Amino acid sequence: MNGVLYGKTVLITGGTRGLGKSISTLLAKEGASVLVTSRNAEPTLWKTPVKSGEIQDLHLDVTNEEEVKQVFEHLASVQGRLDILINNAGVGIFKSIEETTLTEWNEVIQTNLTGVFLCSREAFKTMKKQNGGRIINISSVAGYLPIPENGAYGSSKFGVRGLSAILNEEGKPYNIRVSIVSPGAIQTDMSKDRTSFCSEDMLQPEDVAETVLDISKRPLHVRIDEVKILPPKGIL
Repeated sequence: MNGVLYGKTVLITGGTRGLGKSISTLLAKEGASVLVTSRNAEPTLWKTPVKSGEIQDLHLDVTNEEEVKQVFEHLASVQGRLDILINNAGVGIFKSIEETTLTEWNEVIQTNLTGVFLCSREAFKTMKKQNGGRIINISSVAGYLPIPENGAYGSSKFGVRGLSAILNEEGKPYNIRVSIVSPGAIQTDMSKDRTSFCSEDMLQPEDVAETVLDISKRPLHVRIDEVKILPPKGIL
């Protein structure tokens, strides 16, 4: 199978539905060997390399350090390389700081920020050995603006921006590029319960997936730091 990503191995966290599914489908169509993670997938590991254009589901809780280490070590062993990591796994609890419980805060921060840290850290180990790779962190415009009722979620996305900037600097000597894609409201499960959003005004998952593909196919001498994607009426 040919395509602009033929021969590339891609790992997408939270890739079995919504935005993650759109990204995985599009990248596989372009020839990538795609592995997608979900906390709900069966806890089994694949034994043969994923072929070009194929998608392999696997279990991973990005907040579990040992699970993350195991998956990335197994990936390096079976696939032989990791060209692109897309940190997409995320949860949204939309409350004011005053109304947010510590349990809710920890759930959001551990998934949206600590998960990015753990997966990026392990990806670095493989990418350094192969002298290059690309990490794309799916963030949000909530990481740029102090939006009310986004206490934990907004804080996690501000954190992803800072972490990504540091990763970019630490990755420069090893030809590792780190990008942030920050969309406005997307019509996915995360936004369906937010009554202030009109579905007709939202981005579609495919809109964001196309941007991720555009970054993914760039040669590593091209560094793309941050991309914002907004719906027609701006930030929702």
